[in-house]
Amino acid sequence: MRAESKKIEYLTLSLLIACYLMWGLLTMWQASLPVWLVLPVLTVLLSFHGSLQHEIIHYHPTPSQSLNETLASPPLALYLPFVIYRDTHRQHHILENISYPHKDPESYYLQAEHWQSLPKWLQRLYTWNNTLLGRMLIGPALSVSGFLLSEVKKLKAGDEYTFQAWLAYLPWLALVLAWLLYWQFPLSLYLLACYFSISLTSIRIFAEHQATAIPTQRTIVVESNGWLSYLFLQNNLHSVHHKYPGLPWYQLRKTYQQEKVTILQENGGYVFKNYLELFKRYAWKPKEGVAHPL
Repeated sequence: MRAESKKIEYLTLSLLIACYLMWGLLTMWQASLPVWLVLPVLTVLLSFHGSLQHEIIHYHPTPSQSLNETLASPPLALYLPFVIYRDTHRQHHILENISYPHKDPESYYLQAEHWQSLPKWLQRLYTWNNTLLGRMLIGPALSVSGFLLSEVKKLKAGDEYTFQAWLAYLPWLALVLAWLLYWQFPLSLYLLACYFSISLTSIRIFAEHQATAIPTQRTIVVESNGWLSYLFLQNNLHSVHHKYPGLPWYQLRKTYQQEKVTILQENGGYVFKNYLELFKRYAWKPKEGVAHPL
């Protein structure tokens, strides 16, 4: 999991500083800017911040992980404590955990018995959520509400880890909200941008993992090198990231080019040329069933 280099990765650090700077300036000046500009720019910034947090989980961009995590802690998208994101994400990097509900936070499968217990209308909703359009439109509501309900249950049960994670999160949340209130940023507009940022990130997560008997075939490669791949910090080359989780994002493409044949053999040829291809195939069609097949 750890990065091979102990040097400061100035490119990633510069992007992180730029992200916070742009977020600060945008929230300060939003009153003098049109909503049609503020909303999409803020949406992209929030999604990009999530990509940077992911990079920090993997021990980038400085040799000091305590500094890295301090830099990642402001919850710009509001709902997710960094500590929980960090620990659940590292858990899903255990190869055998990929795609399994309750072990993989990026899994959209449900356990078979849970699926069978749902009313028909909710099954239809989850089935639509397995289309790419559905994932973008209702996916954020399903994932955030499901996550928060799960966290409330843990807190009610007296789970100490969950309590400490949320306790550490609250001062950072207060800081973000205080900034927004000071600059009189409309919270309704900000919440809408948060929702859309999850929708945007859902494009990457939609087909990122699949349930197969062979663990190395559970992660995707989307070969595109367009703007989305940079928004996601090359995590579209997801099989490469899982094989070499310590690599900084800017080395993933070179590694893929060097080891393409081996990587695609290992992941069973689970590859798409770009996200447009994925969209054409699964915009309206469920990619697979909701119940976990294994």
